[in-house]
This record gives sequence, C-alpha cells and structure tokens, in this order.
Amino acid sequence: MTIFEIINKLSNGGMDGLFSQIYGKSKGELLRQRARFLNCAENFSRLYPLCEDVRIFSVPASLILGGEFAPFQHGCCISAAASADVLGFVAFHDEMVARISSDFFEIIDIDLSDLSDIAENYQGFAAVIAGIISEFADMGIACSGFDAYISSDIPEISAFDVNSVLNILICNIINNSVENKLTEIEIAKIGHKFSKNHTDFLPFLSSSIGGVALFDMKNPHEPQVHKLNFDFSQWGYSLCMVNLCGENSFEKIDEDLKSVAESMVTDYLGDIDYEAFFDDISQICKKCSSRELAHAVWFMEENNRVCLEAESLNNGRFTDFLELFNESGDDTAVMYQSCYTAENEAKYKAALAVSMSRNYLGGSGAIRLCNGYLLAFVPDFMAKGYAEKIDAIMGNGCTKIMGLRKGESSELYV
Repeated sequence: MTIFEIINKLSNGGMDGLFSQIYGKSKGELLRQRARFLNCAENFSRLYPLCEDVRIFSVPASLILGGEFAPFQHGCCISAAASADVLGFVAFHDEMVARISSDFFEIIDIDLSDLSDIAENYQGFAAVIAGIISEFADMGIACSGFDAYISSDIPEISAFDVNSVLNILICNIINNSVENKLTEIEIAKIGHKFSKNHTDFLPFLSSSIGGVALFDMKNPHEPQVHKLNFDFSQWGYSLCMVNLCGENSFEKIDEDLKSVAESMVTDYLGDIDYEAFFDDISQICKKCSSRELAHAVWFMEENNRVCLEAESLNNGRFTDFLELFNESGDDTAVMYQSCYTAENEAKYKAALAVSMSRNYLGGSGAIRLCNGYLLAFVPDFMAKGYAEKIDAIMGNGCTKIMGLRKGESSELYV
C-alpha cells in the first residue's frame, strides 16, 4: 500500500477497527491514534516521497502483572502487552542503506555494504541498529535496505523499558523483510544482546511475544513461555498506572533474596519447593534477618500466586484473577515495600496512593503496588474520574490510562 493510500484510509476512519483492537474502543483514544498515525504517515511521506510499498509495524511496551523478581530468582511471572507502543512506518528497497528517522532522535543512516567496524562508525542507537543488522547477517539473514519513520507513544516512567521496545521493533523490521523468519524468542535474544541492560531479558521477551503470557524462568536465558488465551478488553476494565517516582529498590531486595537462598544452600529461591520453604522457615529465621525473611516470604507467595493468576486468566475467570491481584497488592505493600519511616517520603507516597485508590474504587477492580508505580484495574466508567482524583493528590499527569492488548507484536496488516 502506498503512503498516500494509507493517509486516505486513515482520514476516512478505515483503520478505526484495527485501532479498537489494539488501543481500546474509547472514541477519544481512536481519534488520538488516528491523528498519531496520520502524523507518522505525513512525516514518512515528507522524508521518503518516492516509496511505494509502505508497511506498518507496532511493538508494545510490556508490563509485569506479577512476579517481577522471576528473572533474577528463577521464578514465574505474568507479562502483558500494553496499548502504549512504538510504531514503525517502513518501506524496503535494494539500495544497501538503512535510513531511520523519528520524532525523538536524529536521522540515522546505516551503510549495509560495510558493517565491519560498527564501534568506530556508529554511536548510540545507530550502533544498536547496525549491530542488530550485523547479527542477522551473521545468521544468514541479510537485509538489503529500508527507509523507516519511528514514533513512540510510551510514557517515560519506571514501568517501561523503551529501549527494549525499540530494539525489538528493529528486529521485527529485519525479520519481516525476509521469508526465513526467526522465532519470537530468537528475536528477543538479539534485541537483548544489544541492550544497555544485559541482566534483564524479560522486557525484550515480553515485547517480542506480545499479548498475555506466563514465563517460567528457571533458566532465564531459555524460559518456558505459555501464552494465555485472554483478552482484557472484553471485560470492561481499564488499566491505570500511577507513577510514584519512588526509589528503585530492586538491588537491595534481590540481595535479601540471595541471602535467604544461600541460607538454604542454593543460589535462587525459585529453585526451592514452596512447601519445603515454609517447612524450614524456623531454621531460616536463625540465619537471616527479619527483613530478609519478609522479602523471601513475599517472593515465595508471589511465585506461587502467579501460576494461579495465569490459570484464572487462561480459563476466563477474571473475577478470580482480580481477587488474586488484590491479594498480591496487599502482600506487596506489607512485605515487599518494607516499613515506613519518617525519612522515606516515597514510602508514604506509595501508601497514600494505595489508600486513595481503595477509597475511590470502593471495592471495585483491583490494585497492586509495584516498584516505583501502582497498577489498578478500574471499571471503564470509573477510569477518568479515578485518574483525576489520584492526579489531584499525587500530582498532575501521574496517572496514565491504558489498555492491555491481545495479539502478537509485529506487522499491522492494513
């Protein structure tokens, strides 16, 4: 499809059906996405006016709904693709150059005929793109060239890793330029190889997989992936995210989890049987501090609960999932966030967000406090009011309303 045909289709509302599947059925959101896609299409046509066959790619940001320490402690977690995504308008050609422009970085030109000295010739995201292209080439998947315009709709908050989404987008573009396609896990590995953070594979994997999935990460580099047959949009709930801007305590808590694992003569708590852990807890108390033990109990309970949440979603029992999600939120607030002290304002802010959320929802939906943000499943008719109420207390713009999308991360067929 030419870029002008895409613009015409967008202007006439011909992609609204696709938008409702990805971004939700809200009229306001459909209009916003139509304007966003039109802006991308017009920018693409201005930069690359001679391109005829234009394709559109979308890669979602991912959210961890439960079990966030799974990659570090060989546990299980549930991830879901958010409606927030990165778009790529792309046209392939045989000019042996990749030209990438964006609304948030300068134009990048990659010479595909010579990728012998990437570190010398490219820096920043250009070096990442060149590295990914070179990695595909080393696997026998050569990309002849393409022009692309990229746009991000992902909020800059701690819940999201924008760099992982960008890497997966570039991988998907190259992977879809050839018939010999790699699997989602293989794509995630390439994206992760060229990441800034080499320790956490999960954001790359969940963005590549898309949809809702359970990950068993006993082997973090070869996780077992179980896609869940569930569509959140069918249940009349929005996902609201409250940015708490608190201190990231991952490293401190992971140290506590490792300490408890060592006391049980193993490296990772996820390798310990749930019943065996609680049977031995009196002995663990003699070797570990109360704080370390509290974090370990939280991890073991959460790891067990995640599997129950996945089972509930896969069997269409959304009410059961919400109960488990609330239970997870209660445990996380008490055990994971530790105690509140006068010197730690962020902890009080988190407690306030939980209290005000419960007050407003009045027993509807479900909330869970995460590391630096709060997730709330809110009935659609309450979502706008909830966001306004929480923003009035926590600060304007703290709350984002979004959906969780069903379907894979790849090309949008328009």
